[in-house]
Amino acid sequence: MTDNELQKIVKEKIAQGDCLNTSVQQILLDYKHSGGQQETARKLIEQVAVDFSNDETLRDSAYDILDIITGWCKPEIKVWDKQKPVQLTDGLQLEDDETGVVFNHFSFCEMLKHIMVHYGKVDYDAATEKLNDSYLIKEPRTIKDVEYITHELEFHWAMLLVHGEMYWTKGIPSDVNGFIDEYLAWKTEIKQKYNLKNSYEYYDIQ
Repeated sequence: MTDNELQKIVKEKIAQGDCLNTSVQQILLDYKHSGGQQETARKLIEQVAVDFSNDETLRDSAYDILDIITGWCKPEIKVWDKQKPVQLTDGLQLEDDETGVVFNHFSFCEMLKHIMVHYGKVDYDAATEKLNDSYLIKEPRTIKDVEYITHELEFHWAMLLVHGEMYWTKGIPSDVNGFIDEYLAWKTEIKQKYNLKNSYEYYDIQ
């Protein structure tokens, strides 16, 4: 299967609907077995996502295929064993028709790790490993992705990574209401010490 054939077949699959499945996995496996490389596939499907940038549904389906290529999907539909590393950055700007957000992904992830260390009592390496195994390390592609992340407190995400689902039933707080002053002072100190930015800032589209 050539690069052009992959793009053509993928566009046809995207037009049919759901793409996070074994049918798309098989297409990518055929491409791989034809000598196709993971990085080339990533670039090809990123271009498909750009081609569909005016249609949110089609673009999101292209992103689903990209998740299979990069390994950010269910293990049973992975194609390449190696998961593509994520390069964390600050200053990601995403918008819809009414709202925009600047999401500082690197600062957000670093803050989660420091919360895990200080309040979750794990070491920094363990915190990094837990974060790297989570959805939160994945770069958001749309403002909806950021909204999903930011509708919860950083503290909640950190405790979830350390203690797992339903951790609050074990007496572990899910918010900082009981120690807000101490937490805010500590957080300010961490941001200054490690030169971290506010995790996000929303703004209205004029």
